[in-house]
Amino acid sequence: MELLIATLCFLGALVQATAGLGFGLVVAPLLLAVYEPVDAIQVAGALTLTIVALITPFIVKNILKPELGKLALGSLMGLVIGSICLQLVPIEAIRIAALVVLAYSLIRYVRTHLAATGYGASDTETERLGRGVCFGLVSGVMGATLAMPGPMALVFLREQRIAVAKVRATVFALMIGSYLGTLAISFSLHGISAVAYEGLLTYLPPTLGGVVAGSVLARFIPAFLFDVATTLLMLSTLVVLTTKILTTHFF
Repeated sequence: MELLIATLCFLGALVQATAGLGFGLVVAPLLLAVYEPVDAIQVAGALTLTIVALITPFIVKNILKPELGKLALGSLMGLVIGSICLQLVPIEAIRIAALVVLAYSLIRYVRTHLAATGYGASDTETERLGRGVCFGLVSGVMGATLAMPGPMALVFLREQRIAVAKVRATVFALMIGSYLGTLAISFSLHGISAVAYEGLLTYLPPTLGGVVAGSVLARFIPAFLFDVATTLLMLSTLVVLTTKILTTHFF
């Protein structure tokens, strides 16, 4: 199992560095199947934070500060709500909720690229603020409970037809705050277990290898492949979550 997780850490980091998300989507479901929820979130969160912290300084000029502010405002509230949910709500209920949110994200993401114009092009600034805060709130909840803050933020940005480089940079910046908040809350409530610490040390090397490979590939990824990769990532995570839910309840 360790070899499988290490391989997925490398691939997840490669995709994260290339597409702007992917590590949590690829690795978190497997970690949640192997570790206790708190340990899984800490390992996935710390590894993803390492990835985005290494890459963000090189793409900081592309960050969209107004959009980041909207998402961050909602994400702050979502982190608190998600941390409470992780304490009080059964993990299976969290998985089912995540399945619904990811399905909605995937449908909206695909629909956006089939539409003639970007979503919300005629919205007022107040409407954009409200939409950004709502997407950020869900992003924060998913970050705190499943180490997956990226999909909702990415949908919010890409549905406005924002360029891939700016989307990637803005999502990375949001993830730094999201994972710092998630880990700070988790460590203050639970500390860090020996199991989580050992997992972090075990999977850090392949994760760093994926970052290096992904940073090279990112220079050659056009917008079309970015959207295809993102769609496939969301779809694969839906399959993993659905399989986990079904096997838990029926097998």
